[in-house]
Amino acid sequence: MAERGFGRIVFLSSVSAERGGGVFGGVAYSAAKAAQLGFARALARELGPAGVTVNSVAPGLIDTDITGGALPDERKQELLAGIPVGRVGRVTDVADLIAYLCREESAYSTGATYDVNGGSHIH
Repeated sequence: MAERGFGRIVFLSSVSAERGGGVFGGVAYSAAKAAQLGFARALARELGPAGVTVNSVAPGLIDTDITGGALPDERKQELLAGIPVGRVGRVTDVADLIAYLCREESAYSTGATYDVNGGSHIH
């Protein structure tokens, strides 16, 4: 049996790709992020036999320097009301998942999109 490589690719997408729009960004942003999800799945099929996994992370509302001052308090409270865990996401919530997906322990996970949104888009 040929030795398989070890590789991890993780795309950073957005909840906007899955819901057709988000708090920020418009049609072009959502379309680009959705294309990224499709590309990641196709790449996972193509690279899987070589031992390379490909996954995507789709964050929801995350407290960053971009979102920090851009939301009026009233709008932020409306958004928080729809997040079951009751808070805005932290950068570390996203970074920790990406770090896991880059580790050997995630070797059997490929072609998946991981939502990091506090449950705000439970389907």
